[in-house]
Amino acid sequence: MFRRIIAPLVLGLVMTGSAAAAPLEAYFASTDSCYGRSYSTEHLDRHRGQQVIDFAISHFPNRQELLGMDSPFQPYPDTPKLVLRLDVWLRGQDRSWQDHAICEASGEALTCAIECDGGSFEIHGRSDDRLLVKPDKDLFFAQCDAGDAVIRKTPEDSSYLLSPLPRSHCKAE
Repeated sequence: MFRRIIAPLVLGLVMTGSAAAAPLEAYFASTDSCYGRSYSTEHLDRHRGQQVIDFAISHFPNRQELLGMDSPFQPYPDTPKLVLRLDVWLRGQDRSWQDHAICEASGEALTCAIECDGGSFEIHGRSDDRLLVKPDKDLFFAQCDAGDAVIRKTPEDSSYLLSPLPRSHCKAE
């Protein structure tokens, strides 16, 4: 049953021949994947206003939870959705912040939104297998609660270039 629902959706994305399917298929395929970056001390010294010191995006297709269903894609409302996990560390914080974003293809990128109006961002694929993450505005990592877990969009925190990480670094929780 599951394959009859998902196969046409994935096939439809592939058959369009557009680059829009690339982020869904090439970067977040049917295996666990993660991309990240730990900014070096030298980089952070040159960019003193940058808040983010680590940024990672992970996809776990076998554990994906959206609208109460475990599946790599949730066909509601008739379009595939992709759930990604975000992990960030900021300067001066003693813990990381995590949240989930729901994404969908948008032209040659993915447009992703953190639940509860937590902000949105775009993910662009790069020819070198890296991802460029560009927040549209501030990102809130409060899991629907008011709080101070916020990345303020500033010129120093306007994009993040992430590289593939080894699967051994991909942890679902």
